[in-house]
Amino acid sequence: MPPPLLRADRRWQQLRKLTEVSRALTYAVSLEQVLLLAVKRAAELLESGKAVLMLVNADGLLSVRASHGLDQATCERFREPLQETLITRLQGLLGTPGEDFLGVPLVVGGEVTGLLAVARPPREETLEEDEWLLSALADQAAVALEKTRLDETAEFRERLIGIVSHDLRDPISAIAMASEVLLIRENLDHQATTTVVRIQKAAGRATRLIADLLDYTQARLGGIRVDRVAANLHAIVRQVADELSLAHPERTIEVIQHGDGQGEWDPDRIAQVIGNIVSNAIHYSSPGTAVRLTAHDEGPSAIVTVHNEGKPIPLERLPQVFEPLQRAATELTQTTRSVGLGLYIVKHIVEAHGGTVSIESSAELGTTLTVRLPRWSLTKLP
Repeated sequence: MPPPLLRADRRWQQLRKLTEVSRALTYAVSLEQVLLLAVKRAAELLESGKAVLMLVNADGLLSVRASHGLDQATCERFREPLQETLITRLQGLLGTPGEDFLGVPLVVGGEVTGLLAVARPPREETLEEDEWLLSALADQAAVALEKTRLDETAEFRERLIGIVSHDLRDPISAIAMASEVLLIRENLDHQATTTVVRIQKAAGRATRLIADLLDYTQARLGGIRVDRVAANLHAIVRQVADELSLAHPERTIEVIQHGDGQGEWDPDRIAQVIGNIVSNAIHYSSPGTAVRLTAHDEGPSAIVTVHNEGKPIPLERLPQVFEPLQRAATELTQTTRSVGLGLYIVKHIVEAHGGTVSIESSAELGTTLTVRLPRWSLTKLP
């Protein structure tokens, strides 16, 4: 093959490898995978026996995070600031003179976060051509590293939320139990009794908040678990409605039930779903209006709807109401403080049962949230 054709074929092969690297970096799931993949493919791409990838550490120094063809102990000792002496130190690390050395930065958000360098072997391609290839690989590696870092940070944050929330349950429970014991005493004056009741209510709010955070963490890290048993949906609906009527005596909750209420669900989780959507309807509806809770069967499915009157949810916000840390209304009253996880948790509980949840809202018809649940698990379906 004539030299020009040989050179063109080599370039085509390099571009093909660069595309493969991009795809592989996209699928890498850990920081170490990205680092090792990037440095190995850099060596292959430029047909080099030595390559190194360094990241800026917390002290602002470049440290080796992955290498190819280099002594591991030497790499572990390498620490160098981003300044003129870096080039000389890198040449020493790679064992190459200046003309056989090629290094390009990893840049994220306009900041240099690392460096990808190779010992460039004698070749026909110009330095500019090789630098373009290595820069393209470095850009892809920088994006993959940042994505992996953000993913790991998010997972760590979610696990931390779960751990802290779990550990907070015991002290909050102790506070709630202590307040109940104090209320039993007959020698408390009015002021002391009022204070203890406030403590008890605060503990109750903290308990609900912790439960929501634990459910949020569970949903994000693998899905909310449900334990199906034979249950009657109508009984669950009536129980939740009675409890919320006691908690909100100033509001009317209309309950309409018909059809077959039998099915196979997780009763506690279904009660949580109904409680969340009815509470949401109470908080975001106009005072003095009724909240209508309907439950009926529709063949193999059970349907639960909750309707309320009041300010409609803006059309552009409807797709977001089941996302975490969102509100169903643009304005909150002082009594609706929460972390905005209620409908997010509802969605995941319903989906864990194989069901769906949807919402419609308009000034003319009010707001209606509909939950559709398979009445039986997949193993019970004919």
